[in-house]
Amino acid sequence: MVSAVCLLMIRVREPAPSAPDATATLRRRIGEGLRFVRHDPYLRPMVTYGAVLNMALMGYQAVQIVFLVRTVGVSEATVGVLIMTGSLGGILGALMATATGRRFGSARGMLVLQAATSPFALLMPLATPGAGLLLFAVGAFMVGTGVAVCNVVVGSFRQRYCPPELLGRVVATTMMLNHSTIPLGSLLGGLLGDALGLRPTMWIMTGAVASCWLTLALGPMRRRRDLPPAYEAGPVPVPDSTGRMGAVDPSG
Repeated sequence: MVSAVCLLMIRVREPAPSAPDATATLRRRIGEGLRFVRHDPYLRPMVTYGAVLNMALMGYQAVQIVFLVRTVGVSEATVGVLIMTGSLGGILGALMATATGRRFGSARGMLVLQAATSPFALLMPLATPGAGLLLFAVGAFMVGTGVAVCNVVVGSFRQRYCPPELLGRVVATTMMLNHSTIPLGSLLGGLLGDALGLRPTMWIMTGAVASCWLTLALGPMRRRRDLPPAYEAGPVPVPDSTGRMGAVDPSG
C-alpha cells in the first residue's frame, strides 16, 4: 500500500514512448540488452558485483538461522531480533544514500561505503552466546546498510544513464543476471553446511561478502567522484549477417 501511494504521488509528465520496431524479434531485443550491459564499463562491474554479492548473501543466509539456533544456541525470539538488525541497516542505508552521494559523490561514496561496510560481515561467524551476539547484530546491520546504499545508487544511475529505448532491456538483463545467482548461493550454502559445518560455511560465505566490493573497485568508478549523468553514445560491436563483428550505435 505504501508503494502504491508513493507511485501515485509521482507528478512527472513523460514523453510519449516511441513506437517499437515491429521487425525486431524477442531474441534480438534480448541480445541488445545483453550486449549493452556486457560492453558498458560501468554496468558490467555493477552487474558482476550484484551477482557475486547475491550468491554470497544467500549462501550464509541459507544457514544463518540453523547456525544461530544449533551452534550459538539462541532462542527463536532472539533469532528474530538478530535477523531484524539487517533490515534496520537496510532502512538506514536507503535513507542515507542520497546524502552520501551529495557529500562524497555517487561513485566515490558508493565505493567507499562498500569497502567500509562489507568487511563487517566477518563479525557474524564470531557470534557466541551472551554479549557475543552483538557481533552478529553489528555485522548484519552494517552489511544491510551497505547493500541498501548500493541498490539505491545503482538503480538511480541505471535509470538516468541508459538510453530510454534500451532501458527496459537493460533492466531485464541486469535483474536476470543478478537474481540468477540467488538459488545457486542458497544451494552452495546448504551443501557447504552439510559438508563442512555451519560455522565454517558462515566464514566462507561472509568472506565472499567482505571482498566482493573489489569487483566495483576494478571498474572506472575508482577514478571518478560521480557516476556519469547520461550514456555517451558509441559503437557497440554486434555480429553482422556473415557472423563477423560489426558496430552499431545502441542509442539509435
